[in-house]
Amino acid sequence: MGNLLMATLCPHPPIIIPEVGGDECVKTQKTIDALQELSVKMVKMNPETVIVITPHSYYDPQLFTVYSEKVLEGGFSRFGAPQVKLICENDIDLIELIQNTIKDTFGRLNKIPAGASLDHGTCVPLYFLLKAGYKGKVVVINYTARSPEDHIVFGEKLSEAIFLSDRNIALVASGDLSHRLIPEAPAGYDPAGKIFDNIFVEAIKSGKYDDIINIDPALRIKAGECAFNSMMVALGLLGKKPLNNKVLSYEGPFGVGYLVASL
Repeated sequence: MGNLLMATLCPHPPIIIPEVGGDECVKTQKTIDALQELSVKMVKMNPETVIVITPHSYYDPQLFTVYSEKVLEGGFSRFGAPQVKLICENDIDLIELIQNTIKDTFGRLNKIPAGASLDHGTCVPLYFLLKAGYKGKVVVINYTARSPEDHIVFGEKLSEAIFLSDRNIALVASGDLSHRLIPEAPAGYDPAGKIFDNIFVEAIKSGKYDDIINIDPALRIKAGECAFNSMMVALGLLGKKPLNNKVLSYEGPFGVGYLVASL
């Protein structure tokens, strides 16, 4: 019988990696401190496997996508720091269990061919976990273009797979909130961004997760975010109820909302 130890929401801006951001990291110190704190807490719980839900690996509109190699490697070469390399063992057995659990509802997992590097949506939270001493396995799953309800159901199926496993497991829902918080933001400015982010922050603080599930799809589009579907998988896994809800930090110094939270 497996056990979910912890579920988290983590941002993934490469600029918070010291080897990438350099002096700019001072502008995101709250986020860095929170990710360090969260990672230490997770490592102390001693999960055997960490599941990462990412927006930025290989994308299939209909199939949830998973890295399939036994050993997974990634880093920050694309962001000017080729010296930073991350290596983890993939939990192949858990992937097969997830495949068996979802097959009647979603068909199959889309398996990424050998040789693919881990995406930055995975590498950023994984960087902090490895720095904190994590030595276990990982499973990395990219979400889809399917409905929020389908992502919730997928999370429920993940819960079934975890229960059927013999693993102590933690989850990282990787995603940044609005990319449109200020005029200088990478995706431009839209006042909907702050509204969207505030809903996320307040819902996690209060544990009223239905407030996130019921966000207007038009608001999501205006906000320009990549965290919603990761969060839907996490909420399905949690049965839409808080496990240990706490906001550790929220900031948006570059116009993108970075929220670090346990769920």
